[in-house]
Amino acid sequence: FCMIPATMARSVVALLALAPASGYVARAPLSARPRRTARVAPSMALITGSPFGYFDPLQLSKGKTEAEMNQLREYELKHGRVAMAAVFGLIVEPYIHPLAKSCHLAHPTDPILSGVELNFAGKAQILGFCGGVEALNYFIKKGDKYKPGDLLGAAYYVADEEDELWVSYQEKELNNGRLAMVAFAGFITQYGLYGNVDDMLFKPMIKPASELTCYGWLCV
Repeated sequence: FCMIPATMARSVVALLALAPASGYVARAPLSARPRRTARVAPSMALITGSPFGYFDPLQLSKGKTEAEMNQLREYELKHGRVAMAAVFGLIVEPYIHPLAKSCHLAHPTDPILSGVELNFAGKAQILGFCGGVEALNYFIKKGDKYKPGDLLGAAYYVADEEDELWVSYQEKELNNGRLAMVAFAGFITQYGLYGNVDDMLFKPMIKPASELTCYGWLCV
């Protein structure tokens, strides 16, 4: 057996003797305990949002004021919303295009080419809609409770901005918008390289080889 030095033995005995006494020490009142940091709504924060929390690998927030970062957040939300609508259109339009004939589209199954072929009246309607959205945003910004990206003024009707459900909704929109922007960039890159926005990952697994068109190691 190893021999324990006398000094260490006395220290151990003293600690064992004092341990039961710690159970009688009064705990700090609840008001004096450190509070957990509340989740911050992403529309109010600089670079927050689940699951990464503070995420700024390019240091875009460095040297920026809160007003400048709120402006960048508004840009991000706006681009994310447009990207979500664009990705939805790229997926659905080749299969569902009820206005193709009235818009005189020769290639309704090609969402990119359809946008190019769309006549002036169709493009003017899209621009008019975008202008209406911008006008709505301009008037909502005049309120004292406006939050970045709050297009419909929802913050004016939310009693608790730190409500778990409300914060979760904003985080989901932010993250889905970011994902949609990446997806849209992928669609455009694929169209530029291969001339289509079709499924080139899973469809080749289920279609017969005779029905596939291959571009090197990629088939569709």
